[in-house]
Amino acid sequence: MEVEEWVMGHETAQNMLRRIGPRTTGLAPLVPALQRIVNLHGRHVVEVAGASGSAKSEFLLQAAVKCLLPKQGYDGWDGGVLWFDLDGHFDVLRLVRLLQAHIHQEARRRYEEGNEEEDEMEDGEQVLETCMERFFYTRCYSSLEFISALKSSRNHLLRAQTCGKGFRILVIDSIAAFYWLDRSAPFKGGAGNPSLSLQGAMQAVVRELKELRKLSQPTGLLVMASKCNIYSSNFSDTNDWASGLRKDNRQVDSAHEKDSRRSGLQQREFMPAVWQEFITHRLLLQSKVADGTETLFSAEWLRPALLNVDEFTINDTGFMLTNR
Repeated sequence: MEVEEWVMGHETAQNMLRRIGPRTTGLAPLVPALQRIVNLHGRHVVEVAGASGSAKSEFLLQAAVKCLLPKQGYDGWDGGVLWFDLDGHFDVLRLVRLLQAHIHQEARRRYEEGNEEEDEMEDGEQVLETCMERFFYTRCYSSLEFISALKSSRNHLLRAQTCGKGFRILVIDSIAAFYWLDRSAPFKGGAGNPSLSLQGAMQAVVRELKELRKLSQPTGLLVMASKCNIYSSNFSDTNDWASGLRKDNRQVDSAHEKDSRRSGLQQREFMPAVWQEFITHRLLLQSKVADGTETLFSAEWLRPALLNVDEFTINDTGFMLTNR
């Protein structure tokens, strides 16, 4: 009897999928470097780091395009995207143009292969409309608004699951947008007045993100967040650190970032420990001017540390890899 009880199942198939079965994702070939992580899935949190102008927002847009495109005929995920714009850099026209480019490119390919009539290519507008209906955009101006938006997103997730079309990606651009505002905020602790400090705000953000991932089972919810890096040789005090970040946001160019290691500068991690422990993957993006005119970008995995560095350019249709 004891043996029979031991071999009997103690969980349903749904619970088993929630425990071990988050759906793996395939962002390649739209997004370079992510093909290096073959088992990327809905339990992962990817931080896309880099200096200003290193194509972080473009990287996130390409991932969103892959998620929004239909699975049948377009090799997409046929899923929804939750986009939280914290720094005001979101370009809706760029998103529409990327979707149109991939839709028309796929339609033209099928037409040339004889699998589609020319008049059927007009259905691309309907495909575009369907993709945009699955894209939810929220602009936040403070950490408090961001936390409130995350809480309200629970209803979006539940409604989407009821309709059979769940969200697959949650995008944050950029996670460090309110860092200095929260860091300078006075402490307001107490039972009836929770803290709005940097640590308290980030703890609340991580807590809400974990709750959203629980609601997204069994498919999971891949979290992707951009972050602007800062570099320094030595920060003696808070004012030096603040001026270093402002200089990075306004003046750091591609050549400075490329030569940072050789000149003795180091990347300084400034996010709270609760966020650093939450992320599972970190990708570093860099840029440089090639041949005097064309901007060349590179993507390097820092967590997990990989030796491969992918180089790519950006055109109207997205990324173009220059090395394999």
